Amino acid sequence: MLALLSMIIILLGIYLIIAGLREKMPEFEDEGLEKREAKEYRREDKEIKGGGVILIGPIPIVFGDSKYAFLSLILAIVLMLLSIALILML
Repeated sequence: MLALLSMIIILLGIYLIIAGLREKMPEFEDEGLEKREAKEYRREDKEIKGGGVILIGPIPIVFGDSKYAFLSLILAIVLMLLSIALILML
């Protein structure tokens, strides 16, 4: 049962990676210089926030905005504890 669950999770992860790579970027029409400059001014108002964790062995590398980096770190800790629990159950 546990082996089946782990296999499903692995296959789901592979599927999500492939689906993410297949996503198309939106295509923009070629516009005049004035319209393009107006869009660039509007883009400056928006802020992109995010964060992530890269786990290399036992060493976590945390990056991003403080709120999202903290949430990513908590998620990484939960996933590490879950994986340890699953390994100990086998």
